[in-house]
Amino acid sequence: MAWVPLQAQEVDTVYVETDSVRLHTVLTVPSEVDSPPLAVFIAGSGPTDLDGNQPSMTNNSLLYLSNELVNNGIATVRFDKRSIGKSSQFPESEMTIDLFARDVESIIRHFRERGFSEVYIIGHSEGSLIGLIVAQDTEIDGFVSIAGAGSPADEILKKQLQPQLPPMWYDQVVAMIDSLKNDMRVKKVTPSLQALFRQPIQPYLISWFDYVPVDLMAQLGCPALIVQGGNDIQVDISEAEKLAGAFNDAELVVIDDMNHVLKSVDGDQNANIATYTNPDLPVHPELVKEISAFINNR
Repeated sequence: MAWVPLQAQEVDTVYVETDSVRLHTVLTVPSEVDSPPLAVFIAGSGPTDLDGNQPSMTNNSLLYLSNELVNNGIATVRFDKRSIGKSSQFPESEMTIDLFARDVESIIRHFRERGFSEVYIIGHSEGSLIGLIVAQDTEIDGFVSIAGAGSPADEILKKQLQPQLPPMWYDQVVAMIDSLKNDMRVKKVTPSLQALFRQPIQPYLISWFDYVPVDLMAQLGCPALIVQGGNDIQVDISEAEKLAGAFNDAELVVIDDMNHVLKSVDGDQNANIATYTNPDLPVHPELVKEISAFINNR
């Protein structure tokens, strides 16, 4: 059954200009709340749009989470990253994670100027790292990490790829990751690994590998909520524990049956993966409860 709003909402499409790129954002505000807090969503890696979807993967995770938070009196901003959805195209070879962080800073600045004085970041997966980068130099009232990693991206990538690749290919992957980690481009990439390590994306990987999330977390200047799903097959609970352990003012919440796309899963891995392409499943109610309480109780 499709989700039905419980509270009147006002939805506004806004284009934010940054570095000659127009970012497509959607502001959703609870109609009957004066001066609501604002939650800025940052989606995960890859071509993930403002609803949490990719071209071959529609689950509406961020759309549902936004709707539920608005029902709890919290305004939200979701956006298409540059070159995704309705945002301006941008050369892949010039992408860096720092550029994505500057985009979020521009979005926060824009909506503060529109009158939102209380701003929170909600970063999902890679969006958690981007949010931590933003929080180093941008004033926010709170930070929410959902399925965020505590370890550097190069370590996570090795861990994720090892069970998926034959030993010969995995050894090549490790060599390429280590090269990029040391700021050295890889000239020759096996055709079967082009999707991950093609030449144009290497500057982004180099910038991504440069950050250690727990180090950024330790320097956070606002309260934090770390949420991790116990049924997440992409990010281990230990990653959330690393983040939470790096900062005294962090609360860790593990939702046992929540998976990476924020849905409740009771079955096996096939059932888990099936939720990635099911646009009708709501997000886990415990996730909504925890984030709403974190923001509204400030």
